[in-house]
Amino acid sequence: MPGDLEKSVVPLEHGPALEAFEEPRGTKVLQAWMLFAIFLLVFVVPFRGFGWADLWFPWFVILGLPLLHYRKSLGDRVLAGARWVQQRDQWISTYEITKIRSTTVGLNRASKIEDVHGNKLILVLRDAQMNPLLWNLVYNGIAHSVAYGNCDISKAARRILRV
Repeated sequence: MPGDLEKSVVPLEHGPALEAFEEPRGTKVLQAWMLFAIFLLVFVVPFRGFGWADLWFPWFVILGLPLLHYRKSLGDRVLAGARWVQQRDQWISTYEITKIRSTTVGLNRASKIEDVHGNKLILVLRDAQMNPLLWNLVYNGIAHSVAYGNCDISKAARRILRV
């Protein structure tokens, strides 16, 4: 699903955004409802009913955390240009990468990436790979940096990215 190409924080001299990905709003709402249901069950099952309903803390968890999750997910988008990639408000130059490490964000695999300008990015691979054209832009820059640049890449990142 394409995202909004206008939300780039990358300086204009690096070129325009060519591809984007952002989860549909319906998916984000569904996730919030699922969290609501799970948290409701967490309190209903142990108490064998709604004896806890007059307490404030369970309602904060049941209503507050799904709303916070939904609000946080509104900024989740990946943009890519010919020579750069951006996730949320962080970006790097893909053809000038100096360091790649493997990590996780929640249950998703991610890569910690740094470029020669000191920019740092934690790129959630699932988000970037949901749009094949976006992933091609990102992967080509990573492969170029690893093959021709001064890129320090960990064994785990090399295995996961297959470069």
